[in-house]
Amino acid sequence: MTLAFGVVCLKQTKSIDEQMKEIFNQFGNTQDLSSRSFETLTGQKGALIYFNNITDPKEINEVIFPWIDEQGKEKQLNSQRIQETFLIRDVQITEDIQIIVDNLLQGHVVLLLERDSAYCIFQAEKFPFRNPEQPTVETTVKGTKEGYVESLSVNIGLLRRYVQDKNFRVEHMEVGALTKTKVAIVYLEHIHLPEVLEEVKQRLKEIETDSILSSSELKQWLEDNEWSIFPLSRITERPDSTAQSINDGKIAILTQNSPFAILIPFTFFETIQNMDDYYEKWYVSSMIRLVRVFAFFISIFLPGLYIALIHYNPGLIPSDLLVSIAQSRTQVPFPVIWELLLMELTIEIFREAGIRLPKPLGQTVGIVGGIVIGESAVQANLVSPITLIVVAITTMASFSSPQYSMAYSFRLLRFLLVAAAGFLGLYGFVLGTMVLTVHLASQKSFGIPYLTPFAPTSYRNWIDQFLLFPLRWRTVKPSYLSRKKSKGDWKPLKRG
Repeated sequence: MTLAFGVVCLKQTKSIDEQMKEIFNQFGNTQDLSSRSFETLTGQKGALIYFNNITDPKEINEVIFPWIDEQGKEKQLNSQRIQETFLIRDVQITEDIQIIVDNLLQGHVVLLLERDSAYCIFQAEKFPFRNPEQPTVETTVKGTKEGYVESLSVNIGLLRRYVQDKNFRVEHMEVGALTKTKVAIVYLEHIHLPEVLEEVKQRLKEIETDSILSSSELKQWLEDNEWSIFPLSRITERPDSTAQSINDGKIAILTQNSPFAILIPFTFFETIQNMDDYYEKWYVSSMIRLVRVFAFFISIFLPGLYIALIHYNPGLIPSDLLVSIAQSRTQVPFPVIWELLLMELTIEIFREAGIRLPKPLGQTVGIVGGIVIGESAVQANLVSPITLIVVAITTMASFSSPQYSMAYSFRLLRFLLVAAAGFLGLYGFVLGTMVLTVHLASQKSFGIPYLTPFAPTSYRNWIDQFLLFPLRWRTVKPSYLSRKKSKGDWKPLKRG
C-alpha cells in the first residue's frame, strides 16, 4: 500500500481547545474521531485530530510524531518552519474550515499548535481494501488472473502497469453531494476522440444526486437512453480488458470503492467479444464467436418462435415432428404459452436462488433442483418434454454472452417476444423482431451508433467482429473510436 504525505496549513486565530471544539462539533457525537494531545521539549502544546479507522496509526507514530518531536526540540513550531522543514509537499494557507472536514473524512490528520497562526493537515490515509484477486464475473482460461479492487489508486496502478505510455492520462472528478465519490477518467491523449471525452466530463458534472456508491450506479447516470433495455456502456472487472479498450481509443471511468471500470463508447456487437479470443489462434476465436452468435439467436428467438409455430402455425412444422410434439402434449392441461412461461419462471427462480446462496450450495441447488423439478413436472404432465427441452436449451444459450449486463437484456427480450408470439403468432414474432431491430438502430453510445460497424457500414472495422482476422491483419485501430491515423494502406504486416 502506498501512502502519500503532505501538509496544508490553515489560518488559526483561536486557542487549541476552541479549535478542537469547533472541529468536533462539525461531526456531532461520532465516537471514531480521535484526538491526541502532546507537548514539545520547548513546552509548546499541540494536538492531533483524526479518524482512527481510516488513518494509518503507523504513519502517526513513526512519521508525524517523530517529525514533531525532532523539529520542536529547540524552537517552537510554526507555519514558517513547517514550510521549510516538511519538504514532501508544498504548504498552503487558508481559512476554510470545510477543508479540514473534507480532509479528515479522507483519512488525513489535523495538527493544532499552541501560539501559532496556522494549523496543518497531514495526509496519512489508510482505507481497508483487499488485494487484487482473480475476477469472479469475467473468468478467463489464458488471460491474467487479477481483477480490480475497491481502491481507486490501486486500480489506476494496475492500468499503468499494462499501458506504460507517456500519453496515458488520468483526470479526477467528484460525484455525489454526500458521498463525494472520487472518479478517475482514464484515456490515451493521442488516440481518444476529444468530443467523447468532453461529453463524458459534461455528463459527470451534470449529475445531481446525494449518493454514488458504485460504477454500476454511475453507469446508469451516464448512458444516453435510460429507457433502453440494452446497456449503452460496458462494465469490466479486468485491467487487461480495460487496457485493450483504451489502446483502441475508448475512455475508461474508474470509481472509488468499486471493483469495476466503465468503458465507453460501447457497441452492440462487442457483446460477442471476450479477452480470451485474443489469446487463441484466430480460427479458434472465430469459431467460438460464431457459436456465441448462434447462442444469441437461440436465447432470444427460440421460445417465441416455438410458441408461434405450435400455437398458431403448426402447418409450418414437418409432419413427423408435429406428430411427436402432439403426442407429448396430449395430457398437458395448459396452453403452450403458459406451459413455457411456467418453466421460464422456474428457471429464473433457480437462477436467482443460486446467486444469493453460498457458492457451493448455490451450484448444487441449481443443478439438483433443475433436474428433479424438471423431471417431476414432466411425469406429472404439467409440461411436455419438448417444452422442457426448449427452455433448457434457451437457458444454456443465455449463459454464453461474455457481457453480464447484456445477458439480462436477452432474458427480458425473450419474454417480450414470447408475449408477442402468444398474442399474434408468427406475425407478432416478426413484428417484435422488427421493433427490436429499429430500436437497436436508433440507439447511440456517446454519439457512436449502437450497430457500428454494420449500420453505418465500415468494412475496415469488420476485422474484429463476428470473425476475428489473423493477428497481423489487426494493425489498424477502430476508426469510430480513434483519431490516430494509420500509416499507409490497410494491409497485413510483412514478415521478416
